[in-house]
Amino acid sequence: MRNYILTTFIAFITLAASQLLMNIEPVTMVNKLFYWGLISLLFGAGFYIFQTGFLNLFFGGFKRLTTVVVPRSRSLERTDRQLKEDVKLNEWKEAVCTKSKQLFLGIGSGMALFSVFGLLFI
Repeated sequence: MRNYILTTFIAFITLAASQLLMNIEPVTMVNKLFYWGLISLLFGAGFYIFQTGFLNLFFGGFKRLTTVVVPRSRSLERTDRQLKEDVKLNEWKEAVCTKSKQLFLGIGSGMALFSVFGLLFI
């Protein structure tokens, strides 16, 4: 939570400083920031949904379909099993997903807040 708030604050301050330094028209900057903020929030939500495992059943169905259509060798099955059991790899994937989620949600929130406050003070 602390990283999320810190990322949002840093994004907000960076955007405010860049608007003052680049002399961009405020309406143009507000529109672009809102657009890219929504895109960033969508990516963050995607990471969140992926991390919760909501789509595991959906992906599992496709995996079953591919095993029917495309035969798999025993060595490929053994490699997949080893990758699933690798604790360090799974911890790394979880850490990357968590950091990405915090980053995208923080930056997206900062951009959206800046665009809303920008509309209030135009």
